[in-house]
Amino acid sequence: MMFPYIVHRCFNGKSAINISRVFRWLLFSRPGRKIISGFLILGLILISGKVSAQNLTLFDCLDKAEQNFPLLRGKQVLLKSSDLNVQNIKNSWLPRMEVIGQASWQSDVPSMDVDIQIPGFSVPQAPADQYKVALDVSQTLYDGGRTGKAVDVEQLAGNIEAQSIEVQMLDVSKRVAELFFSILMLEEQNQQINHKLRVLVSRRAELDALLASGAVSESVTMKLQAEVLLVEQQLISVQANEGTLLANLSSFLGEKVESASVLKKPSVEDLLIPELRPEYSLFSFQKNKLEKMTELHQRNRWPVLAAFGQAGYGNPGYNMLKDEFDTFLMVGLRLKWTPWDWSSTKRTTKVLENQIRLLDIEEETFRVNQTRAVNQFDGDLLRYQQLIELDSEIVELRKGIEENSTHLLKNGTITTSEYINDLDACISAQINKDLHKLGYLQGMTMKYLTGDKQTKE
Repeated sequence: MMFPYIVHRCFNGKSAINISRVFRWLLFSRPGRKIISGFLILGLILISGKVSAQNLTLFDCLDKAEQNFPLLRGKQVLLKSSDLNVQNIKNSWLPRMEVIGQASWQSDVPSMDVDIQIPGFSVPQAPADQYKVALDVSQTLYDGGRTGKAVDVEQLAGNIEAQSIEVQMLDVSKRVAELFFSILMLEEQNQQINHKLRVLVSRRAELDALLASGAVSESVTMKLQAEVLLVEQQLISVQANEGTLLANLSSFLGEKVESASVLKKPSVEDLLIPELRPEYSLFSFQKNKLEKMTELHQRNRWPVLAAFGQAGYGNPGYNMLKDEFDTFLMVGLRLKWTPWDWSSTKRTTKVLENQIRLLDIEEETFRVNQTRAVNQFDGDLLRYQQLIELDSEIVELRKGIEENSTHLLKNGTITTSEYINDLDACISAQINKDLHKLGYLQGMTMKYLTGDKQTKE
């Protein structure tokens, strides 16, 4: 309905739109102001959506990769399984009930050999065929702390399996960080190559004008055109590699990353406090488990006290000489204790202590290797700092040389090859500067993920 109204107000019966009337109508009429407001709101929505889509930081990528990591979902399954095992262990304190049914025949039974015959009296004899059904109930009253220690061991076993997944996740984080910075480095090269291509196209246009006036020869422009084609080939290769890395990064994040422009460089301040290494928690869980296993084996020598009862019906009952079906009932206490195990517990304890010492050695070895890795990163970071300090000066010098070569090329003083060499040197200097900055950030990121020994003590 609005479009015919606009046409009616703006055409005035003519074949062309009166532009001034269109603007006046949009600015001063109520329907026009509504249209402008609608377009402004739509523009803000599109801009905000574009900005939010571009905010994909390094830590966003790490978080998304962790959420998309398949084994991370398995971690919850492992913890639930551990909880079920713990519940099964705690069930040892619940009463145990068993229903027993038995029918048997035996070749001999208890009997009495009496030579004296007493009138009206017969010697009772147990039946050879016997039948019974009974309910046995047992309740543990004291187990020496076995159940509590077994629960601790099972909980620590579950924590070890879950923490092992966290250790594997760290390798994924490092791979994501490598892809993140590799894409940024290719994007820097992509931008510089595009810049070089624009410069060469501009120079070719200038030389074409000079060629038309006879100031330069045709071979000069042909060499420049050949260089343009070579740069386009480089651009194709870089963009193809960047697309491959973006696809790989998308597979880790579980969502499509459209272009490198959505990736935002981290700040140095975000990388100053190293990440805590999951291996230290894993070592702690493993040693605690071995210690609890030692205590459990020692508790196995403690006595176990239980109450029991049996109620049933059968032939015979507890009176074996009574050949008839009868009920029977028995209750009592049962004590089980193994005071001697021929030093088995001592030997098992010694084995577990040796395993704890081996874990201490593994942890110390890990600390040493980690310190070496951090020292290597520190050396690389110092090298990048020194290179970056010289990069700006090199770039300025190369720009000056390239600008001078541009004038000389126009005047025919230098050849096209000489100009291209100076242009390549200028572009390479800028690329090196950008790559050194990204290399420094990548080194900081890897040091952040590697962790620092002092933060774990």
